[in-house]
Amino acid sequence: MNSKLVSLHGAAVSLALAFAGMAPAHAAFIATYGGDPGEEKNDCSGQFGKFPDCVAPAVPGKGVPNDTPIIIKIDFNDDGTRTFSINPMFGSIDGTEFTWTFTSVDGGTGTWTYTPDPGDPAITAYVAKGGAVGFNYFSTEGDYSDVPYWTPDNPSGKPAGLSHLSFYDTKVPEPGSLALLGLGLIGIGMARRRTRR
Repeated sequence: MNSKLVSLHGAAVSLALAFAGMAPAHAAFIATYGGDPGEEKNDCSGQFGKFPDCVAPAVPGKGVPNDTPIIIKIDFNDDGTRTFSINPMFGSIDGTEFTWTFTSVDGGTGTWTYTPDPGDPAITAYVAKGGAVGFNYFSTEGDYSDVPYWTPDNPSGKPAGLSHLSFYDTKVPEPGSLALLGLGLIGIGMARRRTRR
């Protein structure tokens, strides 16, 4: 892997989270990408592939499976508007499921909340992109409420302004698929019961 992988442990994690003003229970920081010269500084237009086919890398022990596709990319525009790029694979998502708060003026630190409807995908990983600096990669640890993020530090040593948040996971089965699976299991159970008689 040609990315600069930065792991935070112990006091460094506490310091980063204290700066972000968050408790460390909601998310796990995985890595910073884009710190090396010439290294791709975008997640879903380079490092993880091109939208909508980009996939986040697996993280063993953090609940991020292999080839985890993007669900949505939320761009935070300079004029205060938001632009949603939604993967067609996740047709139930429209962007209203997400809310966020900023704990810094430029959005370099903050929290997000995801309120899924039935049939919406789970989120296992997310990215906070900081302008031209690069992006931080996190796992959700299964939590969707007031989850902290922070962007990589800019040359002044403070988190860069927020460019976008990206959310990744595998699609949950459609209700029809679940019904077919249930019928199949019932059929197998009935067939086994008949063979025992």
